[in-house]
Amino acid sequence: MKRVIAVAFVSLLLASCSAPPPDVAKIRKEVEGLVEKSSKDMMAGTIDTTLSQYTDDEVSMPNNGPMLKGKPAIKAYFQQSMNGMKFSSVSFTTTDVFVGGPYVYEIGTYAMTMSMPNMPEMSDKGKYITVYERGKDGKLKIKAETWNTDTMPPMPTHE
Repeated sequence: MKRVIAVAFVSLLLASCSAPPPDVAKIRKEVEGLVEKSSKDMMAGTIDTTLSQYTDDEVSMPNNGPMLKGKPAIKAYFQQSMNGMKFSSVSFTTTDVFVGGPYVYEIGTYAMTMSMPNMPEMSDKGKYITVYERGKDGKLKIKAETWNTDTMPPMPTHE
């Protein structure tokens, strides 16, 4: 009987030591703050402040492009793809947030309007997934991301 009581006591003690469940609503607000900052950075055309939100070993999988690994590759991609581009509107909408250990998974949609020299203004809508990692400093940083457009590319005409 003493053994059963001891096992029950140890089990109760271990169960009381487990971490409380994450506050997903609070974490969602944190993610939405980062997303808002990204929107402002895009509108301002700033790359370096956007890159400060990434881990050093971040992986980015852009629409219609190769996988990028690390901040230098991502910075070069941003510089090349956004050269001369101006955003007149950028909107990200977080639809879901999931938490698992040090990782936060965000699913969302985007809508943006942009222009480039000698081209008419164009709009795009799409969806994305971002994986954040909580660093030792307690801040979330982007660990991996991918996005793609809802817009179908123009199809060739047959004559």
